[in-house]
Amino acid sequence: MPPARRLHHRPDPGCAPPDDVGWLAGGVRRAAGAAARFPKSVVLLWLVLIAGCIMAGSLTGTKELSDVDAGTGDSGRATQLVHAAGLRDAATENVVVRSDSAAKTTAAVQQLRARVAGLPEVARVQAPAQTKDGGRIALVNVTLRGDPDDAADHVEGVQAAVESVDAGAPGVTLQQAGAGSVEKALDELISDDLAQAEMFSLPITLIVLVFAFGAVVAAFVPLLLGLTAVAGAMGAMGVVSQLAPSTDNTAATVVLIGLAVGVDYSLFYVRREREERRRGRGPLAALDAAAASVGRAILVSGLTVMVALAGLLLSGEPVFASIALATILVVLIAVIGSLTVLPAVLALMGDRIERGRLPFARRREARRARREASGHRGFWGALAGGVTARPVASMVTAVCVLGALAVPATQMKLAFAGNGALPDELPAVAALHTIERTFPGAPGDVELVVSAAGLNQPGAQAKLAALGERALRVTGGAGEPEVQVSRDGGTALVSVPMPDEGRDAGDDVVRELRSTVTPTAATVAPGAEALVGGQPAEDLDGDEALASATPLVVGFVLALALLLLLGAFRSPKLALAVIGLNLLSVGAAAGVLVAVFQETWAEGLLDFESTGAIATWLPLFGFTVLFGLSMDYTVLVLERIRELRRSGLSPAEAAAQGVAATGSTVTSAALVMVGVFSVFATLTLIDMKQMGVGLAAAVLIDATIVRGVALPAAVTLLGEKGWKVPRRRVRPASAGVGAGWDDGRAVAATTGSDDGR
Repeated sequence: MPPARRLHHRPDPGCAPPDDVGWLAGGVRRAAGAAARFPKSVVLLWLVLIAGCIMAGSLTGTKELSDVDAGTGDSGRATQLVHAAGLRDAATENVVVRSDSAAKTTAAVQQLRARVAGLPEVARVQAPAQTKDGGRIALVNVTLRGDPDDAADHVEGVQAAVESVDAGAPGVTLQQAGAGSVEKALDELISDDLAQAEMFSLPITLIVLVFAFGAVVAAFVPLLLGLTAVAGAMGAMGVVSQLAPSTDNTAATVVLIGLAVGVDYSLFYVRREREERRRGRGPLAALDAAAASVGRAILVSGLTVMVALAGLLLSGEPVFASIALATILVVLIAVIGSLTVLPAVLALMGDRIERGRLPFARRREARRARREASGHRGFWGALAGGVTARPVASMVTAVCVLGALAVPATQMKLAFAGNGALPDELPAVAALHTIERTFPGAPGDVELVVSAAGLNQPGAQAKLAALGERALRVTGGAGEPEVQVSRDGGTALVSVPMPDEGRDAGDDVVRELRSTVTPTAATVAPGAEALVGGQPAEDLDGDEALASATPLVVGFVLALALLLLLGAFRSPKLALAVIGLNLLSVGAAAGVLVAVFQETWAEGLLDFESTGAIATWLPLFGFTVLFGLSMDYTVLVLERIRELRRSGLSPAEAAAQGVAATGSTVTSAALVMVGVFSVFATLTLIDMKQMGVGLAAAVLIDATIVRGVALPAAVTLLGEKGWKVPRRRVRPASAGVGAGWDDGRAVAATTGSDDGR
């Protein structure tokens, strides 16, 4: 007889989960019960879902976010006008040729021109665009055909020609940089980094899980669920990208968040089910008890993570929309799998999940049994007991520690990472820096986009050139402004050279252009208007858009999180306390991030060069992700405290025992998340390093200070009145399984510490 059939027809007499747990837990229990009755069908449906997501993504393809769609503010409108008018510059590649003599340089330039000019992807070659040092250094501009957004797909031929000339001309050095070559190098770097993250994060996760469960088979169950959730989300990203085009950071974020939450949710569930089995419940009752408590916690915390990520959609930033939708998708898939597939797998495997049990696990269980017999509560139980005995002092201490960690966040400086943060070991990036130093203003321009009628008239074009000269006096760039006019004469693009003198200087230049130069556009033609575009303006507009959207996003996240907590625990004071603690935790993590990356003391440790700032996109993104993730452990512990309160314990007793009971589970889950996030801190791009350190710090802070000290202190201080928990209805044992699952004594017996560590 199949295990599922035996589970269905042989319930455990007198031992089952509590009734009257509310509609939320009731729904989760029903889902788990259905999965346990038809486990093979549920597992098959899960595999079909994941395969369907992957197939749908491969059929639709992934739509990448283009430069035209990524902009905001005046610079974004300027880019769209230029694109609509057909004035968007073609992608260019810049090649620096240098040697110890002008003759060698000239010969190499001629050879390069001959090889590149015949390539089908090359529109024209301007050689030399500029020379320096008596002709020993020359800058060659190569203009590519096709869509500038696809430049990375069209640079291989030019790169091959440059490498060929460089190898065949002794004493001559050629370096190539451009939008296509830099993007291609970054794409390859990100791909390699993701492969490295997966290669290291999976063994780390498996080691933690093996130690947590003490059994090889049990360790693989959460890992496989997390991997399948990530695989499904990565596949479905193709479909999502049709609504919100994907970015370079989208895939990295899906892997990072998906693996962490998928493994964590499974770990919570399996640990609780195994705990119930050790305490005497049969297979079906253990599953039902896990669903009623941990399953409910997974649903609440998963909804909180998704709600927090949904706040990014209010930012108006296309980059955030892509990351938010893709990450919501992977969390949703992980929650669905944890509440359906996991119970099905546990029902199918039964006690076989303990196969591959390791010797240290048996010794650990023996030590745990001796501790329980002697009344020892383990580290987390002892800590929580001390906290609940002195809740005011403990809360003040926790708040002071979190506040001290958050202090550096008040000095946070935000900046677009820019070219200066790209790794110099990439040849294209090294070449880009060389070009910027040797030919200031050559690789980048600021753009004035003028709209009016009749701009193609001779008099108007002369006035456009004068407008460019006024802008050039502000930018201080080398070279002459370039004027392009659309065929219909309705749009003009004035490209003004601008040297790269740092982000603050660039912002100042854009502001001055907008205040002193663009208002003079009316002198070009009646009713003419001008917008400032180009990379410097895009950076400034992006920052200002984020600054204006942040209060809206934060308010949205806090309001919906408050509603979720109220619905789950029905205590306004508890909900406000949890949100306050989460905000402190996020602030503390931000402080750690600033202390690490705005200073230089950790450069050697994490292999980076400080830019003195945090990536512009990271604080808002980090807030939404961290606020959601910090709910995981909080909700899990509160669920256990709620169970203990319903069985008759006082708030202080329930808080101490709840922290003790979930101690090893939360510690193991935190180690998984910290391990995965820390791998990202070892990657090459500084944005990924900052994200990894920030998330790892937040989880570590939340799993120790908040979970072990602040949360039990808050529950104790709230008391019976601050968080009213109805007592469990006790049913007579003779009522049987059909009338009610457990009485209060049985539940109290099953909510003790699993090992206390």
